[in-house]
Amino acid sequence: MVTPYNDNQTPKVEQVRKMFNNIAPKYDLLNRIISLGLDRSWRRKALDMLAPYAPKRVLDVATGTGDLAIELLKHVPSVREVLGIDISEEMMRVGASKVASLGLSQQISFSRQDSTATDLETASFDAATIGFGIRNFTDIPAAARELHRLLRPSGVLVIIELSEPTNRFLHLGYSLYTRTVIPMLGRLLTGDKSAYTYLPKSIAAVPQREQMTEILRVAGFREAFYHSIFPGACTIYIGINAD
Repeated sequence: MVTPYNDNQTPKVEQVRKMFNNIAPKYDLLNRIISLGLDRSWRRKALDMLAPYAPKRVLDVATGTGDLAIELLKHVPSVREVLGIDISEEMMRVGASKVASLGLSQQISFSRQDSTATDLETASFDAATIGFGIRNFTDIPAAARELHRLLRPSGVLVIIELSEPTNRFLHLGYSLYTRTVIPMLGRLLTGDKSAYTYLPKSIAAVPQREQMTEILRVAGFREAFYHSIFPGACTIYIGINAD
């Protein structure tokens, strides 16, 4: 199992929580830089794919600083309420501050939850989203089953996740960038070298494309498919809950 701090005595979930609490103040800035600003367009593409399902109540899993929760309200006209859940209190503290500054506190709320075992009510959401967070989960199949439980019949799950390009030449450039430039930037801006050394390892380790869609099908999503965005560094997964 890939972990942020290579500490065999501490569960991955606690290492991930510590990592995100450490980097929370600089997380948004670093995301813009290391994705070359593409993270916003990737989220927008995912929301364009969600919009036709017209969800009203949405669960944003691994919400972090709330970027996707905010964009859900701005770019999916049907959305009326978003609950963001995460294990990092500091990330959500930053997110709550952003939400308050935008006057959206009545529509977006936050709760500390483990995505594999929440205390939320069964079939209580029309849609769930995960933006660049599923690679940090300790047990992805368990999280998929929990999200299946939380979604109403015909509810939709949208996952946006970083992935490795399949083209050999593109992969070479991607590897050079993620294994050298990203850790250097992470160390300079956050002081946490381990967090951004962990990033490319976690991307390589997460189930990708067909493997991820199969996990969703096994969890109970009757229809699951993916859409890769050029040059393959980001993949959007869609799962439709069984009726």
